[in-house]
Amino acid sequence: MDRRLNPRGWASLGGSRPSIASFLFYSKLFGGWQKLRVARTGGMACGKDEFDTGIYFGSDALVIPLNGQRPKSVASRLGYFFECGPENKSTLLPTKGADTNLDELYVISGVYKPGEGIPNSGGVTDMGLY
Repeated sequence: MDRRLNPRGWASLGGSRPSIASFLFYSKLFGGWQKLRVARTGGMACGKDEFDTGIYFGSDALVIPLNGQRPKSVASRLGYFFECGPENKSTLLPTKGADTNLDELYVISGVYKPGEGIPNSGGVTDMGLY
């Protein structure tokens, strides 16, 4: 995939990427999904935007580094950069306070026709005006 066309995160611009529209989902205990919105101004929606690292939503809300000694390691600490939701969850993982290993990873992206313009595909401002 051409990283230059990615509208949010993993665009290799370095640092964090803001987005007031960012969100995470978790599977609820009795079925269905719960949406968790980014907290405050969305300034750390994507906590790390480097070409050689994995996924960092916030600095700790959902972190999947995909590198180092534990390439399948996943950490999640909710409450600072993403809300805890109606169940007041402190993590997206099964055990509070513990990291776990990734079994599967699904990435959802837009599909565009050849030559079609991709909205927001360039760099974005840090002022949340996108």
